[in-house]
Amino acid sequence: MTANTVYDIFLALPESERQRHIALVNEYKRKEDTKFSILSKTKKKEFTYIKQDAINYLFKNVFTSKK
Repeated sequence: MTANTVYDIFLALPESERQRHIALVNEYKRKEDTKFSILSKTKKKEFTYIKQDAINYLFKNVFTSKK
């Protein structure tokens, strides 16, 4: 089914059914937006580094002699 077919069917509906269809589409869109916002919130993970972490990294990766 194409979008044009759905649009033609939408135009053939009575006004009350058109309003119901719009409400259903809006509800579906709201659910999808909520789902994606929940996913994006759970994927974010902030790392907090302290000064000692930075010093350890420098000693391990920068101030080592390469043989």
